[in-house]
Amino acid sequence: MATKKTPKGDAPQSSEVQAMPPGMGMPPGMMPGGMAPGMMPGMTPGMMPGGMAPGMMPGMTPGMMPGGMAPGMMPGMAPGMMPGMMPGMGMPMGGNPMMAMMQMMQMMMGGGMVAPSVDPAAVPFAGASAAADAGAGLDADIIRPALIVDRIKTQEAVKLGSVLDVLCLTEDGKNALGGVPKGCTIALAGPPGKGKTRSALSGMARVAREGHKVAFVIAEEGFHDEAGSGRDDLCSRMTKIGMAATQLDEETFAKEVLENVFVLESQYHKGQSWDDFVGKYRYLVEKENIRFVVIDSLNMLDPTKNRTADNLSALKTYNHAKGITCICIGQIRDTGLPVGGEALQHTADVVLLIEEMSLGSKEQAEQWGGKYREKIDVISAVKSVTTPIFPFPIRIGRASGTGLMSVHPAQPADYAVLPAR
Repeated sequence: MATKKTPKGDAPQSSEVQAMPPGMGMPPGMMPGGMAPGMMPGMTPGMMPGGMAPGMMPGMTPGMMPGGMAPGMMPGMAPGMMPGMMPGMGMPMGGNPMMAMMQMMQMMMGGGMVAPSVDPAAVPFAGASAAADAGAGLDADIIRPALIVDRIKTQEAVKLGSVLDVLCLTEDGKNALGGVPKGCTIALAGPPGKGKTRSALSGMARVAREGHKVAFVIAEEGFHDEAGSGRDDLCSRMTKIGMAATQLDEETFAKEVLENVFVLESQYHKGQSWDDFVGKYRYLVEKENIRFVVIDSLNMLDPTKNRTADNLSALKTYNHAKGITCICIGQIRDTGLPVGGEALQHTADVVLLIEEMSLGSKEQAEQWGGKYREKIDVISAVKSVTTPIFPFPIRIGRASGTGLMSVHPAQPADYAVLPAR
């Protein structure tokens, strides 16, 4: 049997080659040029049409999540929010590294995010631009000094008839003012039993006799003993002090002085708070046009003794708006500072302080007209925002007949008080 010869140059073909579909010549599933199915010319393995990474939608940039979300964001989250945060709580984590770290720690420890701590004083400044507020009253709150006619004023005085009249000076510092600064809120502090209340009530009677309406705020004791226990109550003492100061009999005193006197009780042991006092105080001041006030004592209006300075600050602002001269009687601590401390001294318009001064040497005792190691009472003006103050302490005496605080006859000549203008 004859064998058919293979033409020269033709290699034998295997069975696999014989099984390939026409036009392939590559492994099954591969496109021409080594491309996977669906790839376009120039694409690398794993690339989507248009250079997009797997899972990207048309129009997305590398790293962007569906819907414009940043990597790690969940559906519905705003930029800057972390998982578990409520809407409105987010802030860009990259803007403040410390805040970013705190937020991350809160998320890790608490299972979620909490609102970042913000100082309450900063909250009003965090809103929209103030210039965008078209409120009609905003311009009215802006003061233009150039439009004020009576810009320069001279401090006036309220004469009280006691040592309090010589502690503040005239503008040139050459004379005593002749009273306490009018329209100011004055803190008068000192140990008990030194004549603070007596001198303030005497001055109040003088002001009332001049036709001005005055108020006496009581926070320490009841005003009138309605039970008839036989106690010389505050109403009785006020009347006797006023009669001695004005040299009037009781009937005339009632007509000329007491008609202008209003008494306001505000005692915390009766359940009355600072807010209760403010409500009654404003009502009385605005209804009766009160011009002069004595508060005895400011400390007792604050049983915690922690907000005395804050209360005085609010009271002073209101008094300024109403043109009220107010004497706030207060106590002092063992340190010698008024209750309320330095904050109270910074807050009041005028601070007058009564202290005990020890005569620690014979020379000092001779200078002040006392005995060696004796303790004498002195009063000093610590500050006055509207006037100069007398720079030396003044030894306190007692006026005959009235018991008011007066300048002691032994006041050193080197520290002699200045005459009133």
